[in-house]
Amino acid sequence: MAVTKSIEIDLEVNAAIERRRRSFEESANDILRRALLAGDSPGRVPLAPAGTATDTETKRPGERMTGRWTVWFLGRREAAPNLKGAYRHLLLLLHDQDGRFLARFAGQQARARRFVARSPEDLYLNSPELAKHHAKPLVDGWFFDTNLSTDQVARRARIAARIAGLRYGEDVKIMKGFEEI
Repeated sequence: MAVTKSIEIDLEVNAAIERRRRSFEESANDILRRALLAGDSPGRVPLAPAGTATDTETKRPGERMTGRWTVWFLGRREAAPNLKGAYRHLLLLLHDQDGRFLARFAGQQARARRFVARSPEDLYLNSPELAKHHAKPLVDGWFFDTNLSTDQVARRARIAARIAGLRYGEDVKIMKGFEEI
């Protein structure tokens, strides 16, 4: 067992700790560790078992933090800085699990947009000019669409899980705060 020390805090500090809470299982120590030691671990955060806190947010240079996003994947979780980051991370996890996933997912599209493609212009069938601002690299020459609402990401995440042979909501899900999208 780790050696602990008791400290006194005022109500304002306690409220700040509670605002950073991601789950009811997370202790005040977990929250403070994440908040205070976030700069100590550069790079990508390893997946943590469900019910444990990660020490840093998964944030790429230039990305804005918007809300509390989490990707749950086969009983493990990882924080994301925003909706786009959560969706990207889910796609990367599925690709890591099965190297053929992106090729299968590339066959999916909604109206005139592919979900992933080998070139930015191929994402937007009727409006290739959108690629300049909304196509972002994923991995190994693949690109994904970032001009999506929360509902669109939720639908695509469900399709991605099905293609990967997983159940959305059980095996994999994207969460905003404590709610599944």
